[in-house]
Amino acid sequence: MKKQLHYIFIVLMVLVLIGLFISSSMTYHQQEMKPGFIHKYFPLLENWVGHWNIYYGGRWHNAHLDQGVAGMTQFVMRKMAHFGSFFLLGLFGSLGLKKIFQSWGGPLLIWLGTILVAFCDEFHQMLTGDRTPSVHDVMLDSSGALLAILICMIVYGIKNFKNSKNDA
Repeated sequence: MKKQLHYIFIVLMVLVLIGLFISSSMTYHQQEMKPGFIHKYFPLLENWVGHWNIYYGGRWHNAHLDQGVAGMTQFVMRKMAHFGSFFLLGLFGSLGLKKIFQSWGGPLLIWLGTILVAFCDEFHQMLTGDRTPSVHDVMLDSSGALLAILICMIVYGIKNFKNSKNDA
């Protein structure tokens, strides 16, 4: 069963990659959420981020500059999608490829692979109309993947420590 679990994580990793490709193929306007949609489905997030001031990509983002609270909420949701999708990519990659990369070099290769995917994703967005590639998004993406990989490494380390302690 454990061997099959690795395959499930690899399939989930591939599904995340497909989702990233589809998402970066869409124009900004195809992904845009209207203020009414945000008010209806994300009122808690809207109330929470409405007063934030975030410096990202060389400029400030807030409700005043980003077309109101709905615009700021949409900005935060887009960045959360970047971070979250690459967190999942790093997580599923770490869990699915654990058997292949058993040394400490494995997590590094997985992280470098996610960085490559992030660059390719931004390049793909450049080819898509009405999208702007950003090195800041690559850094955000790679941070999400790195966090997931580090969490996996910590959990594996604790598990191995407990197993070695029980064997002694």
